[in-house]
Amino acid sequence: MTGPRRALVVIAKEPVPGAVKTRLVPALGAEGAARVAAAMLADTVAGVAEVDAEPWVCFAPPAAGTRMARLAPGFGLLAQVEGDLGDRLAACLAALLGGGADQVVIVGADTPQVPRATYDAAFTMLSQVDVVLGPAHDGGYYLVGAKAALPELFVGVPMGTDAVLQVTMLRAVRRRLRVGTVPTLRDLDRLEDLQAALAAGELDASPRTRSVVAD
Repeated sequence: MTGPRRALVVIAKEPVPGAVKTRLVPALGAEGAARVAAAMLADTVAGVAEVDAEPWVCFAPPAAGTRMARLAPGFGLLAQVEGDLGDRLAACLAALLGGGADQVVIVGADTPQVPRATYDAAFTMLSQVDVVLGPAHDGGYYLVGAKAALPELFVGVPMGTDAVLQVTMLRAVRRRLRVGTVPTLRDLDRLEDLQAALAAGELDASPRTRSVVAD
């Protein structure tokens, strides 16, 4: 690999019943929600492994390292810090940039439908901008990329609300940071999201997720 040293990171929880995809639990039960989470993680890992970048998993809980190594063979492993998602994103960026990466892109483990072209575009864009965001239809984002640790963009943002993207963009503008965006995608948090994605063909390149959702 030539050019900037790139790290592509999946931020993920161990797919344990009751700990993941909790908004699916009323419809699918804790076991069913964990099956969906495991399938999404597997498809996301497979997609990330095809990109010209160092593959990493930033995982929780810290004790899950052995299992995560099996779920993402060949990936670097980085345990998440305590705190909300903003704290964990900031720490992940800081750790990898501090470890020698020039560009870091982080993607959520529950967006397996991200095409390789989007990852490639995010890294290319980082040659020209300071921050890259992948907007989600619910007002958040599924992907973030940066080439400097920018905790002020993430810490204290009301994660899990429909204001996440707006607040992050506003903070970036106030700091005179250049922001680029990649295509908007659907979050797969609720049963209706999964059904809509399946019907629209958005899971056609995510075989494990597609199979579980179809079942």
